[in-house]
Amino acid sequence: MKTRRAASLLLIALGVAATYASLAFLNTTWWRVNASLPPVMKDFNTSLSPLARGWYVLSDVNTTYYYMKFMPGWPEQYVVGQFRGRDPGWQARLVAVGRSGSGTYAISLGGQVQITNTHDAGPFVPTTAPLVWTMTATSRYSVLARAIFQQGGITAWQFVNFTAEPMSQLAKWTFSCPGVTYTYPTCTGSQTYSDSLAYSSRPAYITEYTVYSSTTVTSPVQYSGSSIRTQIDARSTGYGLSSVIYNVAQRWGRIPAGGAVVSVTGTYTRDSSDTRNNVAYLSIGVDTNNDGAPDLEIIAYVYDTAGGNGQIYSILVNRGSLVTNINSNGEPTSVPGTSYGLVKVQSVTSGTTFTITVYLPASLSGYITSVAMAVVDPSGSISGSPNDDFWVDWTNLVIRTPCSNTADSVTRGQAYTSVWVAPGDYLATEVDAYGETGNPSNDYGVAAGVLSYVFNGTGATISATARYYKEAYDGQNNVVYIVVLVDENYDGIDDKEYIYYYYETGYSSGVIVSPFTNQVVCTVDATGTCTPTTTRYVVRRLGAISTASAVPYTTITTLSFTISGVQGAVQKIALAVTDGSAYGPNVWGDVQVLWKITITHYSCPPPSGWLGSATYLWQTNYFLFVANGVAYTPLVSGGLTYISNFTGTGLYAVFDSSPSPIFGVYKSGSSFSAYCLGSSTPLGVFPAATVVELRPLSGFGDVIIRDLYGNILARYGCRYAATPAYVGYKTQTGEYLRAYRLEVWG
Repeated sequence: MKTRRAASLLLIALGVAATYASLAFLNTTWWRVNASLPPVMKDFNTSLSPLARGWYVLSDVNTTYYYMKFMPGWPEQYVVGQFRGRDPGWQARLVAVGRSGSGTYAISLGGQVQITNTHDAGPFVPTTAPLVWTMTATSRYSVLARAIFQQGGITAWQFVNFTAEPMSQLAKWTFSCPGVTYTYPTCTGSQTYSDSLAYSSRPAYITEYTVYSSTTVTSPVQYSGSSIRTQIDARSTGYGLSSVIYNVAQRWGRIPAGGAVVSVTGTYTRDSSDTRNNVAYLSIGVDTNNDGAPDLEIIAYVYDTAGGNGQIYSILVNRGSLVTNINSNGEPTSVPGTSYGLVKVQSVTSGTTFTITVYLPASLSGYITSVAMAVVDPSGSISGSPNDDFWVDWTNLVIRTPCSNTADSVTRGQAYTSVWVAPGDYLATEVDAYGETGNPSNDYGVAAGVLSYVFNGTGATISATARYYKEAYDGQNNVVYIVVLVDENYDGIDDKEYIYYYYETGYSSGVIVSPFTNQVVCTVDATGTCTPTTTRYVVRRLGAISTASAVPYTTITTLSFTISGVQGAVQKIALAVTDGSAYGPNVWGDVQVLWKITITHYSCPPPSGWLGSATYLWQTNYFLFVANGVAYTPLVSGGLTYISNFTGTGLYAVFDSSPSPIFGVYKSGSSFSAYCLGSSTPLGVFPAATVVELRPLSGFGDVIIRDLYGNILARYGCRYAATPAYVGYKTQTGEYLRAYRLEVWG
């Protein structure tokens, strides 16, 4: 109560404007008195201007006017002036003589009620006496009263008019964000070279390499006008091979290999009598030492080997040499030479149309010399084509050059471990293990793309897909995961890492590594169990990567991530893959993941006309959020009161042009303190508080805390000399406010 009493006393800050006016006197002894110097002066509270004003009009019996604007429907109370005697002993009272309009009001003098909407007069009170006007109204009203002054046997009177009008809403900000969708990545600067392969005859930049017997295959290479067909049957004494070699450098010039994408489409068909030991593949030749000849041959294959082993032969590096056999499950049965990389694509059956797409690692040096499209039948021939033959019709060869934009990354591993933005708008992460001691905490390789994108995690959804590829000799100790770095208390410092993961750990344990701390979070066993090292890491197991159960059998698996329920500010997101142990040369044992991510969140910029700077400042559903900084907007011309409801911890204030706060309210939970020019005064704890009003008047700042119904819970007055310029919110380190609305009335 002491605080409220002190606050009320501050409101009795009165100006010195006095009403010098003529009065009428009644006296039982004298019938005429000179009234040029009135016995009682009626002052105005000039600090309340322009909310409350006062003036007088000269006449035979002068009239003093008190005028005030009020918030419609809410209780208002102001000390609008005082009656001050020129000499000791004068008393004063008010008597209503006329009314217009309606409202609930009370006008008190010296602590005594004089006039209400149902009461016409009050008792005499000694002067000096403060004039207090209280009301709850919705429309304009006026009261004409006679102010009567008395000393001994002398009585004088003068008219006083009280007029109140409701404020009108001049401006209002409510905050919303319909949702922002952010998709990553987007490739820029890539060029596309394409050829439909719809030739009726062989062009000069295509050569052929075939190993066949004319008794079993009539035409191993055919140019149909719509595709190039490679057809084969085994020879009676050995394998058969048919291929075409597209000389890329001759046709299109030197295309950088690192980060490029090569794709081709084929339709696989076999004769009904064919033995199912067939392999078709795309070979990519890369010149890594700039001598014009391919040094590395990356082979991506499809297979139909249910009837026996297939085979793959080199076309580009060491033509005709056996690279490896392929078993009935599509797996290589021997370790190829260091000049070869194998990517198993999928199994096929007769009539299958497939597309082979190879994403070359960004760290691969050199350029693409040529590509080959080949078919191999290792055994089981029958004379007379197409008996026992199989063939592939090849179309749509496409090479896309590397993207010019790069990605932030964290990498550790052998050979071509890298992160890059790939054509097709993918973030590519490729990894091979760093060591091979058998301990994943020491051996791991990691490739993580880091997306620095700050947004409000509350209500946000993160959706991602990850296309998972493996080189044929990978050891199945891999983890694919997303890490969401969160500042839970909005102090600008990350607190938690939420990790969502898939695992393929049938061979040995995998590992999860934080791209942000470089700390091993856990090892992941065959059941997918992960026990984090500290409470900083929160893990969510999404499932096993089961390439063996895919139909057709494939090592290209699409993983789906959907993440919601994150509380706090998301600072960064990492898209990561780890290989737990063992490595090989070039792309042996590599794991490659192609990512696309879409983030839907509610973190829009502040409304037009709002300024400020903060660690986090956004308009969201349905509030303005300010953490570690300020947000403010210019005062509105004619605005008398600024009403806001907000939650959290921080300052709601009127600012000067600096902007530095002049006066306002500091809120922490339900506790409120008045702020005035750098000083704070506790007002109390008000769980029922709903809104705060700030009224920048004439050198006087009025602070009002109200409940849901507009009742005044606390009030404070602040004198200042600064010039108000803005209204808004300020938070210190570790503080944040949610402002739900700001209204301006005047």
